[in-house]
Amino acid sequence: MERMNFTLLCLLIVVFAAVTLRADLITLKDGREIKGEILSETPDSVLIEYYVTPTIKDQKVYSRDEIAQIAAIPADEKAFLAIGNLTTPDTVLDTAFYDQLIDKKIPEFLGNYRYSKHIAELREDLHTLKEERSRVRCGDRRINGVWITAAQIAADPYQSGAKIKFSEMKELATTNDCVSSLQSYELLEKEFPGAEVMPDAIALAQTQIDQLQDKLAIAKANFEIIDKRRQKTIALAPADQAREIKNALQNEKLEAANALATATADGSKFFPIFQNSKESMDALQTLITDEKTRLTVLQKLQMTEGLAAASQCARLLSEGKLKEAQDLLAQCQTLWPANIENTRMKLRLDDLVKSQAAAAAAAAQTAAVPKKPTSSPTPITPVNP
Repeated sequence: MERMNFTLLCLLIVVFAAVTLRADLITLKDGREIKGEILSETPDSVLIEYYVTPTIKDQKVYSRDEIAQIAAIPADEKAFLAIGNLTTPDTVLDTAFYDQLIDKKIPEFLGNYRYSKHIAELREDLHTLKEERSRVRCGDRRINGVWITAAQIAADPYQSGAKIKFSEMKELATTNDCVSSLQSYELLEKEFPGAEVMPDAIALAQTQIDQLQDKLAIAKANFEIIDKRRQKTIALAPADQAREIKNALQNEKLEAANALATATADGSKFFPIFQNSKESMDALQTLITDEKTRLTVLQKLQMTEGLAAASQCARLLSEGKLKEAQDLLAQCQTLWPANIENTRMKLRLDDLVKSQAAAAAAAAQTAAVPKKPTSSPTPITPVNP
């Protein structure tokens, strides 16, 4: 937890530094510099918003008599910075990244700042973004910086679908939404248990469970403190007030139970932390403990070794070394039985063995058919003169 807080603090400092680098600057006559955003100006004063700390903003009015110099960022530069990041994310599963940029932010800039130096750049970006959005609408996806076409996905929906679901899981993990990330993992394991991404997905699921455990521990500790205060309040309150408090607590429990039922209505095991319900937190704790044990068992499977062996087996098949491929396939099935590639290679190997056997039988049949004797030509008798 301390490490996460330190990381968050570092990120805030970086953001604060980036903001101040592109801020308006008011230099006062006493030498002080105020960096921030000038919100308004009048003949007599200037209103500026600035950061007191990396997380706290304040506003202040300075009279013209106090100001020695003003260095304001041009309006188009501020608007350009407000557009945000124009670089396509490594993972694109829908059009959400493109929609705001294409339909709102970039067109507004192009309309409001026709003479900005960023016009040509933004027009080019807009063209690229539109092309990429069209790809996504047609079924293409971007996974880990690589575009996968709809045709590629259709050619191997199992592995492609698993990659897409795993990317979704990773995206949710980066937002600190460990519950949604674990729900995504549930679907991945249910729908694609033999996919090549499973070793990495299991490892990520374990880190997400650890994060959920940390959050739950804090919620449970807070609940104990709050619950003691509630019980003390009930004990000291008049009978009618105590009854009202108890009714309110009962309503909270019912709301938590309803929310839990809604959260798991689609069959998900994982659900959010309901901080006012000890029963739901205890149920979540039991689930976390059981899942950690189950994932530990899964991780002991030799999945990585099975994937490597399956890749080598596929190479042997492509080289026509059927006997070696058969022997290695048996090893693959032992290392990781659920690997989907084992089933695919078994079918491919059976087809090749059948084809080889059919070819051998045809050759043997051809060799067994007796050849017809070749008739000698009738000799020509010479005619004596």
